Amino acid sequence: MESSRGSSAGDIASHIAMISVTVANLIVLTLLYEYIAWYTFEPDGGVTRLWLLTDDFFTWRPIPIAASILAIAAYGVMIFYNRYWFRMTAQILLSTIGVVVVLTLVSIFPFDFSVIPNATAVDVVPRLVTLFLLLMAIVYGSTALILSARLVRRRTSPADRSEE
Repeated sequence: MESSRGSSAGDIASHIAMISVTVANLIVLTLLYEYIAWYTFEPDGGVTRLWLLTDDFFTWRPIPIAASILAIAAYGVMIFYNRYWFRMTAQILLSTIGVVVVLTLVSIFPFDFSVIPNATAVDVVPRLVTLFLLLMAIVYGSTALILSARLVRRRTSPADRSEE
């Protein structure tokens, strides 16, 4: 069941995809963060970039960088060591870390939307971003709880212990 070739190949593809997405996230956090801005196109063809990030972003940035490095390492190990208990434990840990990363971002909220030249957008965008971040935290938290319940259920079920 767990050790079939199709399942293993799917797991490996999933882990490689997660590593790829996490590397892309690292690139944005470390190299491309300066492009997180509001762009205004001028009538003369020029573009004005209004930076949305505050200095608090640099306070928060080491947290997701460390989490991303840990995720890359965990998914890398899962490619070679694909035991159920390890995979589930690692995914629970990564989901829990995801909650911490997102909630620290919400608590710091290193964005300055006042640079947006539209008064309605200045009022609406912070609420939408906060709502989106809180939904992300809820998804990460729910994932950790569901995976924890599955792991506990599997640990207490004597029929499924042969693969561990």
